Amino acid sequence: MKITLNGFLLNRVADGDTTVGQVLAELKDEIRSAGKVVSGVALDGHPLPDGWQRRQRLSRSVQSCQQLDLLITEPAALRQQTIDHTVQMIGHMRTQTKPIARKFRIGDEFTANNELATFLDDLKLVMAGLDHVTRATKEASTGAARAALNTAVGELLPTLDRIYKAQAAGDYVTIADEFEYELPSFMAGWDRILEAMAADEAAGSVH
Repeated sequence: MKITLNGFLLNRVADGDTTVGQVLAELKDEIRSAGKVVSGVALDGHPLPDGWQRRQRLSRSVQSCQQLDLLITEPAALRQQTIDHTVQMIGHMRTQTKPIARKFRIGDEFTANNELATFLDDLKLVMAGLDHVTRATKEASTGAARAALNTAVGELLPTLDRIYKAQAAGDYVTIADEFEYELPSFMAGWDRILEAMAADEAAGSVH
């Protein structure tokens, strides 16, 4: 199996009885030791998915694969990319809360439930992105942004609990209320997290 880093073909190849996952773990350790991080992985031209499909592909023998492509970057650059992407997602999600609430109120349940599922998936990505950035280093894990995120998670859980229970009960009025009134208020707290992240960066707490 051939290996590339940022599009450049390495002299080394992976062969023998090893799996793709074993090779990837070894490469990640080497890249981490060099002060960089892996920001993307593709196997035979296809990005590795999440979940069971990823595990299935990583368990394959290197002899059954043609090429493993890795993208690597500086940790600070990856943090900034994550922040930028998170800011974009937050902006988009803020435009979705009231339209989703309206669809539930007028009885457009099929569209509303599909948009609800997408919104909740995006919410998980946003929280994962904020989690990654605010724990990127030992110093960051004790910064103001981390404290703000921990507070936000505590505030979010009861809202999500009410949404999931209402969805299971077919109580679309409650879901609409949560999306129209509670979630926008909660999402305003993300600004405090982003501001704290900027303050941590400016103070040099994230290197």
